[in-house]
Amino acid sequence: MDAFTDPAVEEITIMAASQVGKTEAMLNMLGFVIDQDPGPTLLVLPRSDDAKSVSHNRVRPMIESSQALLKYVPENSDDLTKLEYHFDRMVLYFAGSNSPADLASRPIRYLFLDEVDKYPRFSGREADPIKLAQERQKTFWNRKTVKVSTPTTREGYIFREYEKSDQRRFYVPCPHCGRKQVFVFSQIKWPKEESLPEKIKSGRLAWYECRFCGEKIGDAHKHKMMQAGEWVSEKKEPSRNRGFWISSLYSPWLTWSDIACEFLKSKDYIELLMNFVNSWLAEVWEEKIEETTADRLRSLARDYDPGTVPQGVLVLTAGVDVQKDHFYYVIRGWGYGEESWLIRAERVEYWEDIIEALFKTEYRREGSEERLTVYMTCVDSGFRTDEVYRFCRYWGDKSKAVKGLEDIAGGRFYRANKIDINSKTGAVIPGGLVLWNLNVNQYKDKMNRLVTSKDPCKWHLYRDPSDEYLAQVSSEHKVLIRNRTTGKAKEIWQKKKEAAANHFLDAEIYALSAADIIRALNMRMENMKTHQPEMKEDHSRRNWIRKPGGAWL
Repeated sequence: MDAFTDPAVEEITIMAASQVGKTEAMLNMLGFVIDQDPGPTLLVLPRSDDAKSVSHNRVRPMIESSQALLKYVPENSDDLTKLEYHFDRMVLYFAGSNSPADLASRPIRYLFLDEVDKYPRFSGREADPIKLAQERQKTFWNRKTVKVSTPTTREGYIFREYEKSDQRRFYVPCPHCGRKQVFVFSQIKWPKEESLPEKIKSGRLAWYECRFCGEKIGDAHKHKMMQAGEWVSEKKEPSRNRGFWISSLYSPWLTWSDIACEFLKSKDYIELLMNFVNSWLAEVWEEKIEETTADRLRSLARDYDPGTVPQGVLVLTAGVDVQKDHFYYVIRGWGYGEESWLIRAERVEYWEDIIEALFKTEYRREGSEERLTVYMTCVDSGFRTDEVYRFCRYWGDKSKAVKGLEDIAGGRFYRANKIDINSKTGAVIPGGLVLWNLNVNQYKDKMNRLVTSKDPCKWHLYRDPSDEYLAQVSSEHKVLIRNRTTGKAKEIWQKKKEAAANHFLDAEIYALSAADIIRALNMRMENMKTHQPEMKEDHSRRNWIRKPGGAWL
């Protein structure tokens, strides 16, 4: 609030963990504007639905519960609509970043941007939502912009803006030695002999270790440390952009053991670990890419035959890359911790070959008579789209139509879109086909991590995989490219040689995404069961997805 009321400050950047009060801080600033320094204001959320929700569930209750703010509301209640509030002295607008028309239509003095890393990426073809909104402030010399978000990657907007700011972090004094320091995750400790997350949490076994004196700092110390803390700028040069960083370690509602528990539950699963780094530690996700080669892949071959299911496999998934007159498919078996084994990888000519291999063939488990069938298949819909849709409709929940995208807002791995629409009413047909968009760059990053994992090895191939399979799966590498229009640089996966085939690689990505979709669907079923205990469901088809300790595969 001090920064917001400082006339020397034009921009405020808050890079913070989720649920630490960053949106509440923004709403406090908004309340100050309405009461103390009114001016036309725009609050931007990632989507229009988010804007409506924040308006109805956060802002309006704040106004109606405050006598100081309520007095500025005209007697006509219609002046408080979902996306436009008309006060006696100012107007407050709400908009989704996905609606360029709403962002570019009105002059504003105050601009609040919430969860900016979830805004659609500027491609050079469509308008940049942030730039559009900021253009509305040109006529105000005393304008202010507040940008708030949980970080994603170094290329994310909030991190780049924080880097431009004066980079303030909250320093707190040790209750033992008095030395001030920033809370960092590496200083949270717990007994080495204890590895069960829930036991650490329930027993409150974790503590914070002072980086200077090494003494234990308990949960009871945190409140007084926070009261004695202060924001310290990490940059000496003055800046009109005040930046604030804060992680979940500062949250009064979380214990050291809560945080340790979340890390232990997340560390073996890439998506969960990314979420922990972004949403709990408020840090950007970074990784070193180790290039995959045919020789590296060949070293992952194990002593089992194609079509045989190793003992560690709990479920089979498949991916199908569709070409003009043929198909490439991969069947992969999955175990705990995203460990996997290649079961089959073949090129075939006809849909009947796909049906035979994926839905009619039973695969024998090594050393037993137990047999498994493919649980779910993801089929590329980029070619022969209508055929793929018919195939997926016929095979129901055993197959999903997928389409690769270069990027998905918010850094998500996938996005489900209902595409069966009533042509007369425009309504979604219940039970209709769902197209799963895949963030192919994210998935290739994930696959590369699994392939190059050494301790333990995560990715296995059967004995003597074909040279064609090895060449295609290792056909791409990650390169840095720069957008000629925007000047922004980003890393993407590209073929090492322009003419190289990559069909088995794509099929592997689809098989990997199928495992993720199974997990997502079963987690949703679990949530439905939690909220609707009267519902009955078949547990036999989803037990494979959970470890005995409760973590998802």
